[in-house]
Amino acid sequence: MAKKKCIVVGAGLAGLAAAYRAVQQGWEVDVLEADHRYGGRVHTEEHHRQGLPPLVYELGGEWIGSDHKRMIALCKHFHLRTMDHRYGLSFWQEGLPLQTYPAGAFPFPKAIHKKFQKFCKEMNQHQNDVCWNENLDRIDWWTKLKQIGFGQAELERRDLMDSTDFGESIRQTSAYSAGAEYAFSNNFDEMDRKVVGGNARLSDAFVDAINAKRTSLHKNQEVTKIHQGNGMVKVTTRQGLTIEGNACICAIPAPCLSRIHWSPALPEEQHNATQQLQYARIAKTAVLFPEKFWEKIWPPSKGSGFSMFSNRVSDFCFESTFGQKGPEGVICSYAIGDKADDLASEKGYRLADWISGDICEALQVKPKIPAVFLKQKPWQREKSIGGAYAFYRPEQWFSVRPALSRPHGRVLFAGEHLSEAWQGFMEGAVETGEAAADAL
Repeated sequence: MAKKKCIVVGAGLAGLAAAYRAVQQGWEVDVLEADHRYGGRVHTEEHHRQGLPPLVYELGGEWIGSDHKRMIALCKHFHLRTMDHRYGLSFWQEGLPLQTYPAGAFPFPKAIHKKFQKFCKEMNQHQNDVCWNENLDRIDWWTKLKQIGFGQAELERRDLMDSTDFGESIRQTSAYSAGAEYAFSNNFDEMDRKVVGGNARLSDAFVDAINAKRTSLHKNQEVTKIHQGNGMVKVTTRQGLTIEGNACICAIPAPCLSRIHWSPALPEEQHNATQQLQYARIAKTAVLFPEKFWEKIWPPSKGSGFSMFSNRVSDFCFESTFGQKGPEGVICSYAIGDKADDLASEKGYRLADWISGDICEALQVKPKIPAVFLKQKPWQREKSIGGAYAFYRPEQWFSVRPALSRPHGRVLFAGEHLSEAWQGFMEGAVETGEAAADAL
């Protein structure tokens, strides 16, 4: 080709990683983003204080795992420091004392732990056995855990824990995609670190680096048409912008693909896959406390922050500001599924009151310490995204995901939903974006 020009649709981490890698390989790149900001599902917020650095918390992508090689390498490349972001485990049920465990612990009886370790060993042994893996994919994670030996009480606790990883109940989650997350990752489920100053610093670094190259970034440009013909790709937006290139990388969530008019049309299997894949309903709610009273129960000297699972409104709560200076602290409630939908319709002051009530009652703090509502992000209500991350139900991992990952003519696809190893993580977004650029 006399001229190498690529159009990247979507400026989340996958799109930005793809654009940056393509530019490094000599491509001229145009990036089109439907939203008013870059970064996609990476969304850092700050609470400013007089005389002190702002408190930084995440409403989007949260964790960098110790095995996330591309994220770690990019942070070093852009001179971004990372900090510990691990959490101890605590479980609270009304009328019972709080149960606490160190970070990385397995909060179940030893007999069940041995059975679970045996299952993880089997997954590793059958890693390349397609038949074995597809059979596992046909059932849900709740059923598989029951087969392993988890009783009703343990299943309910596992549902509380694991649903935060997948965004819906484990009764609906593919046993293969769930099992792979635990069999092939570390004891902390890759919830290890975050970027100092917020994870959005990585997407900002991408944008700055891309702007310095042969690249044009366009916000508020929703792609509505992708036409291929005569060795070219023509992309048109709702706002009237039309750009031609030699290739295209489409790095947007799967449901958004069906909103685009494709010429020629997507193959039937690929189109059907865009309709089948759902995205997790997750609402993250940040509230501010005047003091970190939870440190009396879980002091920083333990090397990990405070977190709590409950069946109350707060669902899963953790300190977003662990390791940050100052007396105040931000607690983030991470609600999933139906509860995420319910909380997304509530007033902020009610959410702050409920979250404060749950934590203070669990930690036996009287009188209740009032919290101030900061912000909430219900990802399922984001039109240009549709949810927090892809949620694979039984019999989808080996059918829907491969269909979505296949190139369509000169259009390649990227996004966390396509990652084999790190689906649902920032690492998965970066990995697939770079792979798409390498495939140009």
